[in-house]
Amino acid sequence: MANSVMERICERRMKEGLHGLAIQWGAIGDVGLVADMQEDDKELVIGGTLQQEISSCMNTLELFLLQDRAIVSSMVVAEKKRGFGRATNPLEAVANIMGLKNPNIVAPNISLAELGLDSMMAVEIKQTLEREFDILLTAQDIRNLNFAELRKMTNTAEHEKMYDVIKADTNDLDGLRMLTRKLNDSDLSPDIYIEVGTKGEVAGSEIFLIPGVDGCARVYKLVESKIKSSAICLQHGVLNTPGHILQKLRSQKKFLIVGYSFGSLIAIELARLLEAKNFSGRLILIDGAPDLMKFLIENVLNHPSEQELQNDILLRLMKMYLEFNNEMLLLELNKCNTWEEKLEVITHFTKEINVLTVENKKFLCSTVYDHIIAVQDYNISSMPRLKSSIILLKPTLTPFTFIEEDYGLHKVTEGAVQIHYVEGTHITIMDNDKITSFINEAL
Repeated sequence: MANSVMERICERRMKEGLHGLAIQWGAIGDVGLVADMQEDDKELVIGGTLQQEISSCMNTLELFLLQDRAIVSSMVVAEKKRGFGRATNPLEAVANIMGLKNPNIVAPNISLAELGLDSMMAVEIKQTLEREFDILLTAQDIRNLNFAELRKMTNTAEHEKMYDVIKADTNDLDGLRMLTRKLNDSDLSPDIYIEVGTKGEVAGSEIFLIPGVDGCARVYKLVESKIKSSAICLQHGVLNTPGHILQKLRSQKKFLIVGYSFGSLIAIELARLLEAKNFSGRLILIDGAPDLMKFLIENVLNHPSEQELQNDILLRLMKMYLEFNNEMLLLELNKCNTWEEKLEVITHFTKEINVLTVENKKFLCSTVYDHIIAVQDYNISSMPRLKSSIILLKPTLTPFTFIEEDYGLHKVTEGAVQIHYVEGTHITIMDNDKITSFINEAL
């Protein structure tokens, strides 16, 4: 208020032909409050600015005295650091201002004042929340603020803009290419149980690996050779034959199940089955959860009729292998009355695809279709929560924003849900060695 009054006085004096100059200085580095805050000659960035040295202030003052404006400013703008940009939510904004690299490790109910909030940080937080997120708080509110409340603010803000986010990013969800890779005959096997080639260094421990929407063990190819324990990949319809799983566990009373993408649903239900048999254990879910899969299917394959859904799945799958005339093929598919008839049509139109036999084309299409229907019918709310803890591995690159960081897994289990980020996309995350590290650490 006082600064504003002085600026108005200077403006009035200049209009009257008298001398008057108000200088809006930024942070001064050699003396005053900011200098006292600085430690070990480290650059202190406040509000995107650095401290201006006294010698620079004196040189600038000489320039200001030679010009004819009533109000001038001088500050040193900090260079933007690589990887640092505008915060996307209130929690991230406050963490950036307070210099907290990982707010997830901060106790949620400790106030910002207890975490070392000073008056300049408080002012910057107040201005940022008002300017970027339309959140109005008093100075006392900010001192009492904690990260639990910031997470609620973030969830509210994300919920309000969810529709726009989904609408804007749906075009980036590239159909089934986001959920599966191209496969060939050597990748596909009708066997339900596949013994994978692990190191087998840790005896007496069996890991169950559940693949994605294509039901193919190929997705674990780069991972399996580095796993220390023996492991079995459970393909197509595994929950229909739980006897083999129980036999494999034998005297073990603890289990470790790894589910990728759609396989997270199978992993959760397998854990539920084993818990009912008095087994205990944990799950590692690789970018998969019931709510996430429903979100993807609803936004990529949302059709008013089952016939249209079937057509879209067939067209998208075969388009991964071969470019063809969609309209002509769609006309033929619309003439079909059953799924089996459509499979005959699709294999006829895709004879040029020589990496898959006719039977494997039908097998792959049917597996993907059955799994997508399973996602649509899956209702986690009607089922009891698990007791097992869950480790969720999320990719760093994703074309969508999901409201809940844990993909809603807190509704699935009473146990802890740990979240870790791994470099890659939904597909390329499986090429990262960190996946193996998390599996081996869980043994």
